[in-house]
Amino acid sequence: MNTINTITEKQDVMKQDQIGSKFNLKGGLKMKFYEKYAWMILLAVGLLWLVVGFVAVFQPEGIFEGDAQAVTNMPWSELKASSPIAANFIIFIYGQMGLLKISWTFFVLAITLTGYRKGEKWAWYFMWSVPALLVSDALFSSIFIGDISQTLSFIPITTITLLGLILPYRKFFPK
Repeated sequence: MNTINTITEKQDVMKQDQIGSKFNLKGGLKMKFYEKYAWMILLAVGLLWLVVGFVAVFQPEGIFEGDAQAVTNMPWSELKASSPIAANFIIFIYGQMGLLKISWTFFVLAITLTGYRKGEKWAWYFMWSVPALLVSDALFSSIFIGDISQTLSFIPITTITLLGLILPYRKFFPK
């Protein structure tokens, strides 16, 4: 009886060795490193946006100084001195955008750490809203601020986000 079990186990191992490049021992697809850990890319992007959101809430002047100068053609210090009400409104708007980034980031982080990490299709589809938001933000900045350098800063983060979505494609849609 033990001999039969041993032979059967050896045959299973041999079959596993023959197809081991595609399947793991549990019978499921064997994932490549980048498929298995691509969710960490989106986690890192989410954490970066969380930091940006907190900076926008607590230190907004450091973020929008260049934006204000591009729109008004005067340095932030001059704008603040000449129109303190307008300057406070700009600070308020950027603070609100920071709160929006923080709340959006918590939503994205929750989906990344749950459904996306597990390979659920709905999470993969939802996460495409992240590069869509980045592209729309870049277009909005270039159209309304009029400075192409504002758009260029979105290219690296959008590219990294797209990598986090495209690399694990086979995890979500196996052949």
